[in-house]
This record gives sequence, structure tokens and C-alpha cells, in this order.
Amino acid sequence: MVESAAQSPLDLSKFEESNLEINGACIRYFSSGRGNPVVMLDPLVGGISPLHQALAVDSRIIVFELPNPGKAADNPIPLDWKAMAETMAHIVTTIVPEKHTLIGTSAGANVALWQTLLTPDCVEALVLISPTLLLPAARSQMESPQEVAGFLCERPKNLSEDSSQADQLWQLAQLLQGVGHDVEAEGKLGEINCPTLVVFGSKDRVVPAEAARLYREKIPNSNVSVVYDAGHLIVADRPESLVNAVTDYVERRETFIVARQNQVLIP
Repeated sequence: MVESAAQSPLDLSKFEESNLEINGACIRYFSSGRGNPVVMLDPLVGGISPLHQALAVDSRIIVFELPNPGKAADNPIPLDWKAMAETMAHIVTTIVPEKHTLIGTSAGANVALWQTLLTPDCVEALVLISPTLLLPAARSQMESPQEVAGFLCERPKNLSEDSSQADQLWQLAQLLQGVGHDVEAEGKLGEINCPTLVVFGSKDRVVPAEAARLYREKIPNSNVSVVYDAGHLIVADRPESLVNAVTDYVERRETFIVARQNQVLIP
């Protein structure tokens, strides 16, 4: 089965763009749809995101762009997941005061996990897509866009050739290279009581498969799904499988598949 994210880019014309300035930092976000609120933290807003479109069908989705790591020197938000989560929690509750489903992908998943720990009463359900807080793999410095694409994706050809997306991917890869195992976060996983889905690609080069076991064992009400033949950016490699898993979980939560089991999503 071949799934192509490049054939289903995010149609920003269906999303309303807004900006919020806080503590000297300007945060961009997009909103669309109606229904129960779903908040998504995504380092690749405006790029490969068919998941955004799918969630907007039955929910009110608000997608927040994380502060740009490539401009960290000019951005007052520190590149610390817990500190960034404190800032994003304030921003999110300003825009979405009601209880909501929180979704984070890659670096956004790290922030979403901490945000849930810091503001548990605000999060109704949590979805972590390719989090890197636990057991990040050791890797060498990458020197070209081609190396970055191969590092993040199993099918780099699915990526858009848009220069702005290539820049975002480069910045994300550089940020992830500096991520270490978050001992404090691991020790607090048992405090996450909301329904939680953690999704990994079976060929993720950023985080080893062993990390999935830690999330499943330590988060009480959790499911772990592994998407077959997908790298770190699952939405680029296997968009349909990711969309199906996440939208099904957002709708069904505790009745999703079989609780407390590791599911492998195959073609």
C-alpha cells in the first residue's frame, strides 16, 4: 500500500489564521470546523497535515505552531519542553478555555505531554504522535536536506518540495538532535489519568521501539499503536493509517481497540 501525504496537503483556505502575542513571542495558530474542541501542537503547520483536515470534519480543531527553534536566540520562549509547555498552556487556555482533546506530534508531543502534566484539568484526552522525551536514539549530525528527509521519513519522496517545508524539517531535525531522555517526565507518567494514545512509526529512527513499552506501562489509561513501515513523520509516510487511528481515538477514547495493548497498524 502506498500512501502519499504530498497528494493531500493542508488546505489553509479552510482554516482561519490568527496570531497571539505573549511574553514577547508571537504564536501563530489555525482553526477550522465545529464540534468538540481538539487542540494540536505541531512544529510543521502549513506543511504535511492531512490529519488537520480530517479532524476538522467532526471537531473544532485549533492547530498551534510551536516557536521556531531556528530562531531560538530571538525568541524569549526557552527551548525546554516543560518551560515551553507552561507558555503553551497559558496560550491554549486563553483561546480554548473549555476542556479539550490535546494532540502533539514530534516536538509538539513532548510539549503536549508536559502540558497535560501541568494542566490536567484542561485535557480530556491526550494523543502523542512520535514523542521523543523517552529514550531518544543517538545520532550523528546531518549536513544536507536529503539526510534530514531520510532521517525523519521512510518515504522521503512523499514530502513536498516546498522550500518553506524543507526549512521546517531542517529546524525540527536540529532540535531533535539536542533532545535527551527526560527523567523528570518519565517519573511523572503515572500522573496522567486521561485517556491517552501514543503512536509510533515502526521504522522511527529518532526513538527506539523500546520507548513504546515505557509509555504503555507507566501511563495508566493508555494505548500504544505502532504504524507499520512508517518513520518519525508518520503523516508523511502513512497518512491514511495515522488519520484513521487518531480520528477513531478522538471519537471513541476508552473504547478504542483494546485498552492497554500495543497495536500494530499494517496495510
